[in-house]
Amino acid sequence: MKRRIFAAALACALILLSACGGGSGSSSTSSSSSGSPSSSSASGSSSSSDSSQGGLLLPDSSNPDANEVPDASLPDGSAGEVDEPVAESSLSLSKNDFTLFKTGATWQLKAKAEPAGGAQSWASSDEKVATVDEKGVVTAVGEGSATITVTDENTGLSASCIVRVRVEEEKPDNGGSSSSSGSSSSGSGSSSSGSQSSNVDLTAFADQMMADYEFSHLQLADASLMDSLYSGLSGVSTEQCLVYCTMMTMNNGEFVLVQVKDSKDVDTVKGILQARINYMAGDGENPGGAWYPGPTEQWKNNSRVVSNGNYVMMVVHENCDDIVTAFNNLF
Repeated sequence: MKRRIFAAALACALILLSACGGGSGSSSTSSSSSGSPSSSSASGSSSSSDSSQGGLLLPDSSNPDANEVPDASLPDGSAGEVDEPVAESSLSLSKNDFTLFKTGATWQLKAKAEPAGGAQSWASSDEKVATVDEKGVVTAVGEGSATITVTDENTGLSASCIVRVRVEEEKPDNGGSSSSSGSSSSGSGSSSSGSQSSNVDLTAFADQMMADYEFSHLQLADASLMDSLYSGLSGVSTEQCLVYCTMMTMNNGEFVLVQVKDSKDVDTVKGILQARINYMAGDGENPGGAWYPGPTEQWKNNSRVVSNGNYVMMVVHENCDDIVTAFNNLF
């Protein structure tokens, strides 16, 4: 009897225990199926947990990384293309204005195209004054002025230069009228040579060269300064003597033009001018009168002494060879 009662009590206890466990599961299921905010929170927690278990952390797009700086060169983030500037074409001449002092004298004009152009054609506005060949060589024909034009056949661009031809009348040897009594002072050794080239105006030539080329701080020397710089030059008999010098410590050049009365003095003048160059350039071991490296190189490399008839020129300038050509075109 007691055993039956105990078995019945145990059976009731198992039934109650089973009922409690089922209710709990039902409650859990109900909560899980519920659409309440707590379900969303749990789901989010579960997603975060799953992602962390896989070793991957997904960035939160709602909070971008503050350390990331956008590329300002490409606002839309794309690989944009940059247009390179196109170089403009140009055409220029080595001179825009020059003077020839004798019929038959020539001057080489040079044209420069940027970028390199095609064939070039040359023309003169007045061939009675000056002509120009296919290479840009201008030849003086008669008094007046003309415009020389070069045209690039590829680009159609053109550039112009004015050439002036000034042929001065021949003057007596002494520079005065033909009736003057001083004509014999030129000496028998230079009378024919002097009359042949006495029409060359060295002052006009110097003015033209200084207009065409930049000479730094030059001034015409007086007798005292000339003796100081060019010892012995004042002792030579001359028709014309122009010494352009600078008193600057940075002496980058000088310009001297001389017409001697007697042709035998040409070599004497050339020696005096060359001695000035040698002093300024130095001997390679000791600094010369130019002293500074730049001017010293100028006196060494860009100095010339030339003569034609009774005329002598010394020039120290970066365009010395062009100036020598212009000097030779005088005769």
